[in-house]
Amino acid sequence: MGRVAVLFLLVSCGQGFNSNSFDEQKYRSTLDTSTPAGQRFADAYAVIQNNCINCHSGRHDNYSFYKTSDDWINNGLINAGDFENSFIIRRLKNFGGDMPQGGSNLSDDEIESLQDWIDNL
Repeated sequence: MGRVAVLFLLVSCGQGFNSNSFDEQKYRSTLDTSTPAGQRFADAYAVIQNNCINCHSGRHDNYSFYKTSDDWINNGLINAGDFENSFIIRRLKNFGGDMPQGGSNLSDDEIESLQDWIDNL
């Protein structure tokens, strides 16, 4: 019975990586930063990586899978050119939401990175 429980826990996790380790180095290096738009996305992704992905790495909301701006748009998490009405922005404590959970509000620089990315799409 104990083996079945352990097997179930291992299989049900759904993560292909440990979100508490060196994921930023591993996954950020795959982002294309050769264009201004790519660099804006990489800067915004670093904010998301540091503030969101540790909790949002489950099967239903695995933000680490979204490697392009189109991924974020197509999954309804951001609205291109509309920072204020993008889902992830509305969820931030600084904008009346409740994220990051248990953490502090994002810094002005972090918010600026997100806004620069979304508004320039």
